Parts: sequence; structure tokens; C-alpha cells
Amino acid sequence: MKFAVIGHPIKHSLSPVMHQANFEALGRDDSYEALSIPPKHFHLIKEIMAEKEIDGFNITIPHKERIIPYLDAMDAHAKTIGAINTVKIEDGKWIGYNTDGIGYVQGLKNVYPNLKEARILLIGAGGASKGLAAALNEAADHTLSVANRTMSRFDNWDLKVHTLTLEEAEKQLGDFDIVINTTPAGMSENQDVVIALDHLAPDTLVSDIVYIPYKTPILKLAEAKGNPIYNGLDMFVNQGAESFKIWTGETADTKAMKNTVLQQLQRRD
Repeated sequence: MKFAVIGHPIKHSLSPVMHQANFEALGRDDSYEALSIPPKHFHLIKEIMAEKEIDGFNITIPHKERIIPYLDAMDAHAKTIGAINTVKIEDGKWIGYNTDGIGYVQGLKNVYPNLKEARILLIGAGGASKGLAAALNEAADHTLSVANRTMSRFDNWDLKVHTLTLEEAEKQLGDFDIVINTTPAGMSENQDVVIALDHLAPDTLVSDIVYIPYKTPILKLAEAKGNPIYNGLDMFVNQGAESFKIWTGETADTKAMKNTVLQQLQRRD
């Protein structure tokens, strides 16, 4: 079978080596490639996938919402979120799923066992944030707070959340047990930090869904303040494993996947 990940930019992605490690661990003769598709060329997505004979693919920034008009169906979870990170192609039909939130929460529970009682702030209102918000709403009792610079981004949100501006979030930062950055700030060569941490409480866990670099600027700032930090590596591995299960019906070797990614990250340091 042939699989892929689409995004723009995409050269930083370790999805191909991660999935290849899983294929080899399971003795499967599958392939997985990264495809850079600029937004201006996205209307060619059907032709691109047909030409490459792709059986399923992942979607990353900035296409998680852009893909929806091209789908034939979405599972109930993805429909609630309104963002897609996994597509299964079956009998010519494109079916959309979202495994981001499931993957993130699986890992977060290991580092923050009392997740049910946590007061959580998400930073950003894009497709990744929607996926996390849906999963965190199910995992935690308190109403989830989501902050974004542009409040109009919440106009197409159907999820039950408390919305606030970045400025409001900065002032209220001490009220949260977990703060999660879902924006691209800090990814790759980007050194931006979208929110000041001046009012951060001492024990608040600061997280970033980015896994390259291993410690993003916001995580470095939080660590320097003495706060616990948590990056996006587990989310990356777990969402990939969930995608693989959707495509094939098989359980992925997450240990092989994570070890390979860690090896790649060490080489880049």
C-alpha cells in the first residue's frame, strides 16, 4: 500500500521515516512519502493522489480544514471538530478522520495523570487546536479555554469552549494547570513565542504540539522559569499509529516509531 503526508512546508516532517520504521517492524511492504502542496495548487489534490496511487494520507499545516470539500465522508468525531488529519481512500471514496487529539491526550495522560481535574488553556484556533479541543473536552471536567489573536477564527467552531484573546490569556495565565501551544510559532527555524509567560504559575505544565525542534522557544522559556514542559513527540507518534490503524486495521509498533524519531532528532541536534 502507498501512503503520504501533505502540507506546506513539509521538508521538516519525520512522518516518512517514522512510518517506514513501523512497516519494517511489522514486515509490511508499504511506502510513505512527504508531498509539499502549496495552497495555490491544492485544487489539484485529487489528481496528485490518483497519479501516485495513494491509499491513504495524513494532512498537516496548513491544509487540515482546506481538505474538507474534497471528502466524500467524515467520521462523527472529525465532523464535530471540522478539521482533518487523516484520509482513507477506499473504493475511490475519500473518508476523513482526525487522530490529533486522541494522540495528544494519550501521551498527556502519562505526564499529567490528573488530567480530569486540570484547567487547560489552548493557544491557537487552527485545525490542530480543534482536534485537541474535542479530545480534551472529553478528558477534562473543566471547560476548556482557547485563546487566539484573531477572534473571528472561532466563528466556525462548534465545540464547547471558553474563548479569549491572547492579551486576556496572558493576564489570566496563573489560573491554568496546563498551557498548550498549537500554533506554528517555534516550528523549525521560527523563534516566535505567541504569549508572554510572565504570569505563569510555578507548577503549570507548558506544552507544545511541535516536535521539531525538540524544545521550542516557548518550552525553553518555561523550563528556564522552572516549569515542567512537554513537547509534541508523543502526539506525533500516537496520531500516526491511529492513522495506520484506520488505513490497515492493524496495530502499529509505536515503540519502533518513537525510537526512530528520537534517533532522527538526535542527529539534527
